[in-house]
Amino acid sequence: MRRPHPARPANRRKRRARRAHLRAATRGRAPARGERRGGAHGHGRRARHLGQTPHALRILHLSDLHLHEGDDPEVLLQPLLTDLRDRVEGLALEKLDFVVVSGDLSNRASPGELAAARHFLSRLAEATGLTAERCIVVPGNHDLDWDTEVYDFKKRRAVDPKRLAPGSFVEQENGYLVRDDARYPDRFRHFSRHLYHPLCLREYPMSPEEQGLALLFPAERLQFLALNSAFEIDEYHRDRSAIHPGALSRALAEAERQVEEARKRGDLDPNASVLRLAVFHHPVTGNEKMADDAFLERLRRADVRAVLHGHVHEDRADLVGYLHPTRKLHVVGAGSFGAPADHRPASVPRLYNLITIPRDLGRMRVDTRSLRKDEGIWEPWSTWPGEKPGERRAHYEVRWG
Repeated sequence: MRRPHPARPANRRKRRARRAHLRAATRGRAPARGERRGGAHGHGRRARHLGQTPHALRILHLSDLHLHEGDDPEVLLQPLLTDLRDRVEGLALEKLDFVVVSGDLSNRASPGELAAARHFLSRLAEATGLTAERCIVVPGNHDLDWDTEVYDFKKRRAVDPKRLAPGSFVEQENGYLVRDDARYPDRFRHFSRHLYHPLCLREYPMSPEEQGLALLFPAERLQFLALNSAFEIDEYHRDRSAIHPGALSRALAEAERQVEEARKRGDLDPNASVLRLAVFHHPVTGNEKMADDAFLERLRRADVRAVLHGHVHEDRADLVGYLHPTRKLHVVGAGSFGAPADHRPASVPRLYNLITIPRDLGRMRVDTRSLRKDEGIWEPWSTWPGEKPGERRAHYEVRWG
């Protein structure tokens, strides 16, 4: 009997691997090295795939914690860490590369609430091997201090409303409440003093035109633009979400400067691409979206590939600029990590996202996790369409361009 050639089994494995890659490519995705086709459907296999993707960047995206006075941050933290680390039913991760929190960490921006949020994020960073600079945090409408007095009452005869800027006054029965522009930024003083400064080791800017921060990480070739979409919200204008044009301009200019300086220092190769992600609180699609969304075109032209937001307490995935052949802007909504059931849309549990980006920066995978009962466990949230009719998955993938 003829003995089989010892190289043949290996050759057959190679041929099968090439065929698997060809089939995956026709669907717009090639399997990662070592990934078995269909492995994303089982909890254990999917967890191993996520946890062992070589050199992948892992971004934990949280939003809308809504911590109250007296809340125990450990009650939020322990189930999350269990889900991140669990190798059977969880995500099989020991460390993260970044944590992004897209606003509403507190409920009324009191010192106690913000201190609780800071404790939660500090413990999370410590447990997942993160430094302070890798915590990307922006404020939401619940993170401004509603008790800070920023309007002065003036009698009607003392005010000519035609000479006041639109939106800077509120008409009353016997006069006007007129905004004090010098005190107006103080609404974010508690956010800076009790959370941002001690957590991120730098003060949060009080001036609205400075509330656009560029954060470059050359080793990962990743850059965040952190923007405040609540800069013009107050107790009389609760729905006035927007991005300050001055803040956006400064952030984009600073982003370009950081990349140029990194290239000059040799921290970035001259031809190396940089992946840009923007973070703010309010949505840009669907209900409760920002009315003035023209700034999205500026982000898209600056090669921002995705924006991360919260506010609406539900998961979202949208696309801006879908007709452009290469510059599309993906919108990722995280849902609410901590809002109670009566503050979430019907049948929507508490949610968070894990974003995985391979080192070639060519695509993004978003895994959505859910907590259906307050004292329960985090599980996959199978809401995203799969490849087959009627199939639902707990993750989706997108390629840039």
